[in-house]
Amino acid sequence: MQGTLRKYIFFDVDGTLLPFGEDATESTRRALRLAHEKGHRLFLSTGRSPAELDPRLSAFAFDGGVFAGGSIAIAGNERIYEKFFSREQVEEIFALAEENGWLLLLQTDSGSYMTPEMRDALYAMFMASLGRLLVIENLFTEEKPTFRPNITKMIVITSKHDVKEIRESLKGRYDIVDNTMGVPLDDCAEIVIPGVSKATGLYAIMDHYGASVSDSIAFGDGANDIEIVSAAGFGVAMGNASEGLKRVADYVTGDVKGSGIYDALEYLGVFK
Repeated sequence: MQGTLRKYIFFDVDGTLLPFGEDATESTRRALRLAHEKGHRLFLSTGRSPAELDPRLSAFAFDGGVFAGGSIAIAGNERIYEKFFSREQVEEIFALAEENGWLLLLQTDSGSYMTPEMRDALYAMFMASLGRLLVIENLFTEEKPTFRPNITKMIVITSKHDVKEIRESLKGRYDIVDNTMGVPLDDCAEIVIPGVSKATGLYAIMDHYGASVSDSIAFGDGANDIEIVSAAGFGVAMGNASEGLKRVADYVTGDVKGSGIYDALEYLGVFK
């Protein structure tokens, strides 16, 4: 496959660019450096807000990105799209959380907020599942969930192992996405704005540049990558990706801890 035209390449972060809680491989670093040198545009595609990014990502040259699972899109230094929860939506979820004993993390475009109980439960999950904590910048603790502007996403933890029931109970009002942090799917999920996904951000960026979606490539590993990998001109699932993502991808590459990104970009002719 020839890489003669400029490509717009979108990379998920945790489990795609970075192994959970670890540095990118030298192979991944080389792949992004070569792609950038060849004139392709590189974008992040992450569930994190711009304020939460792992500092290790500063080693890469990105042209913008899709953030907060699609609620924010940035091209260059310009925010070209944003979508936030309404006060009514937030208050409804707060009431449901109190009624059902859910713990919440509130993600905003300036940082994320959680109660001490949520912090302790989340950190315990990280240690039990990953053996380490994920690096999340601008993570703050507050005594109880408080409404604030610009909420892009909420992470819910339930001690009842009933994420499937939560998804069914909120169906039609909110989208419930499997967490992509490497912790148990029955205990932790993401509540997102209905109709918003990483594909929303991809479309906004491609439209901003006046480029065809067929010139986009998207890499991912988790449930919140399904829409963007499906929507892109060419979708790539990492070898460590969920089976659901692999089914919709055009190509399954190697593992995040190996040369998966390099191998896929080489296959696509991006380095030529």
